[in-house]
Amino acid sequence: MFGKVLTTALLLEGPSLLVAGFPHIAEMVEKQRLESRIAPIAPFPEFPGAPSHATYNSFDAASQLVSTSGDHAWIAPGPGDKRGPCAGLNAAANHGYLQRNGIVDSDSINTGLWEAFGLDKTATIFLETATRFFDGDPVSGKWSIGTHSDATSSLGALGNVLGNETGICAYGHLKTEGDASITRGDWLAPTMNSNCESYPVFAQELEDLAVSMTGGNITPQVLAQHSSNRKAYSVANNPNYFSPAYAGIAFTFGAHMFAYELLANHSAEDPRGVLTPEVFESFFSYTRDSNNNMVFTFGHERIPDNWYKRADDDAWTLEDILLSTAQQCASYPSNCQVGGNTGTVNSFSGVDLGDISGGFINSVSDLSDPVRMGCFISQAIQADVPSFLDNVFNGAALTAATALIPTDLVPALAGLGSCPNLPAGKSVSEYSAPFPGALFANSGPRSGLDLNG
Repeated sequence: MFGKVLTTALLLEGPSLLVAGFPHIAEMVEKQRLESRIAPIAPFPEFPGAPSHATYNSFDAASQLVSTSGDHAWIAPGPGDKRGPCAGLNAAANHGYLQRNGIVDSDSINTGLWEAFGLDKTATIFLETATRFFDGDPVSGKWSIGTHSDATSSLGALGNVLGNETGICAYGHLKTEGDASITRGDWLAPTMNSNCESYPVFAQELEDLAVSMTGGNITPQVLAQHSSNRKAYSVANNPNYFSPAYAGIAFTFGAHMFAYELLANHSAEDPRGVLTPEVFESFFSYTRDSNNNMVFTFGHERIPDNWYKRADDDAWTLEDILLSTAQQCASYPSNCQVGGNTGTVNSFSGVDLGDISGGFINSVSDLSDPVRMGCFISQAIQADVPSFLDNVFNGAALTAATALIPTDLVPALAGLGSCPNLPAGKSVSEYSAPFPGALFANSGPRSGLDLNG
């Protein structure tokens, strides 16, 4: 009887009755609405990216063993050294595959990430160049893997007067680093709002999910589901959640895939790699206390001893990034919506993709095509970079940085695909007005490491 009355009331009164009389039911219905607002096209593959990865079966211990001794012995970062939201970059710096001070350039990224993880230069050239323009100094060619550093500026002390290269965490928010990351917080969330800190609750959720899906090991399918879960969590808990075109759709999911594709341990028995909880915790700087609770230590990411990277002929490439991101959009279409909450939780509002892409992309289903995905990312970056540079530099510094867009940035985007007659897209600044989480700042009182920030 109660069920019939409730059903009738819902049909007559709708959501207002739920909110007033049954708030827990309202929350459940809203969660279901958010999770099912766009139906998936296909399940996420066991082995994303190029089909060849699914059948790869070779292993060479000599070439795949990554050194953790001698020049590559682990050393904790010291005073002034920069560490940030990317576990792989932090671990590479701690082992000397990147500059140990955390101020990197194209040569070290292209060489170090290949030697440490088997990340192909098609990927590193694109990622490094975009990051340098968004978060560093295109003229000096340097950027910080953590917060702002004076050492990135081509103008020395004068650079701090003319602009503030943010680095990739703290005020690098929503350029290359985004909300709903694997274990970091949303920069403008009410709580757990450092995008440099790693929060044990999110790491434990990932490991618990792995137990339920695989029995314990962390796989691409586990990470894809975790990415979807994290975005649903942000929508439900962060009134300022925001997902822009590049950092939100492509970069956040790309980082989830990196956690397996670059950090899994390879062997003759498992040439495609296995990511155990123990290896994950080492790379993400987690230990266990006496009660077996996860404990995060900032900046202490470590490559495990006796750890074997991807084979050279099975490298993770830019093509794989595009394919796996498009596969995400097919399996989790809601993850590929541009937009965000409008100041309250569960208020997600999507941006018209046709409007911001000049009609090139008209629905989320278009982004399940890796060719269109690549061109969309290229379009978004080219739309955003000038406005971001304008917020950081001025005068001669702005002129010098902007002049490098056609000579340095655009060629680096060529790997995203040939995109003839691609219309000009809209930058975040042109569609961000309804979203408080799209607020950009280059400096302020928060360092990115203060949990109470």
